[in-house]
Amino acid sequence: MKAFLFVLALAFGALFLWSGVAKSKDPVAFAEAIRNYRLIGDPYAVAAALFLPWVEIIAAIGVMTETLRKGGAAILTLSLLVFTTAILIAWGRGLDITCGCFGSESAINYPVKVAQNAGLILVGAVLWWGTPTKSLKKNSRGRQREGEEEPGRPRGE
Repeated sequence: MKAFLFVLALAFGALFLWSGVAKSKDPVAFAEAIRNYRLIGDPYAVAAALFLPWVEIIAAIGVMTETLRKGGAAILTLSLLVFTTAILIAWGRGLDITCGCFGSESAINYPVKVAQNAGLILVGAVLWWGTPTKSLKKNSRGRQREGEEEPGRPRGE
């Protein structure tokens, strides 16, 4: 299972790293794609176009590392939920938009994009909740937590 999560994390992280880099190269086009959703306008669309690609890049790198995987997966999964909601709203309004996902200008195919995002949300959730949390063995006072034994020390002392 650990190897599967590792490969899944590398693929998921690489996809969002590529996406973030593509958006960061042309923030003007990404700002226009954000504006086309008609959910936020200037100056917020410009700020989002400058800020979000870097969040995506950092979270993608985090997903590819074992210690930051849960946090990176949480950020990317929540971002996917927000963007999928925006796509569904645009679809409901009948807007002819570009996704802006990889810096491309191609028109969006709503059913395909929603299905792709649903799959990515599932992968993100697996990485978010399927990755074990590394916890500290001692509490804040330096004592073992209840139910755990210190190495070399019998229970009950």
